[in-house]
Amino acid sequence: MRVTICIITRRRPEGLARLLRSLELISVPDGVEVEVVVVENDDPTEKQPPATSLRLRHAFEPDPGIPAARNRTLEMALVNPRTDAIAFLDDDETVDPAWLAALLRTRRRTGAAVVTGPANPRFPVDAPPWAAASGVFQPPDYPTGTLRPWAFTHNALIDAHVIRTGGFRFDETMRHDGGSDKDFFRRVGEAGHRIVWADDAIAWEWYPIERIRLGWVFRRSYRLGTNTPRAEGGAGFRKAAALLLRAARFAARGLFRLVAAAPRPRVALARAAWDFGRAAGLMAGLAGRRYEEYAPRHEPS
Repeated sequence: MRVTICIITRRRPEGLARLLRSLELISVPDGVEVEVVVVENDDPTEKQPPATSLRLRHAFEPDPGIPAARNRTLEMALVNPRTDAIAFLDDDETVDPAWLAALLRTRRRTGAAVVTGPANPRFPVDAPPWAAASGVFQPPDYPTGTLRPWAFTHNALIDAHVIRTGGFRFDETMRHDGGSDKDFFRRVGEAGHRIVWADDAIAWEWYPIERIRLGWVFRRSYRLGTNTPRAEGGAGFRKAAALLLRAARFAARGLFRLVAAAPRPRVALARAAWDFGRAAGLMAGLAGRRYEEYAPRHEPS
């Protein structure tokens, strides 16, 4: 069996090197071959990926946007007819040594086409206490084997056969506003392929100190709200009504948390920022607004 691990990156050499080092330490089950594909979402240069002992292929994708880079990794993975499964990770992550073995074990036991798992937070040593205490950076978790309606590219494994036969690709019209991974896996699920959770297939998302700010928490949750109508394939009155109800629930929970957690004001503010951001984002998304968090910025070369 051959597994290709797909990673996209853009001007994050330290994060990419950290991820590759963690992949060098993973347990690979007997009979499994692993290769890594790295696509730099940038104009071609002479720059090379960090040195690694992994079997690695590297390319540039000049067309800006996460979906274009993800699609390039798919092309590179699928060009080899021996590729049986494709895994996705982000360049600001590391993985537990048992990560791949856990994904493959759940895949074997459930027969699911897609297996996904958590991306738990890692904070810098000088992170404020509210970052962990508030839970706003902590993803939801589920018992292993739980069916899910979608997955995310921060930790997922999909059968290559599903992509080859279904022609699935990431929607490049969602290039800068996020949610293209949720949309991708939702379409896979709606085509009749099962998506299940593997709680022991652990990735770690490393948060820089500049992201541990209340403003960033609000903006991230707002962005997730704005892309929800598209990523979840919503259209029509019933879907819009359901999203409005979801927005109202987030707003109400934000108010409740703000009052109930008054003894811990920073924790309360973080939780409220997350909920109010999501409520506002859902409303904005329903109104057709887009928040392009990943639009190119003026960056040093």
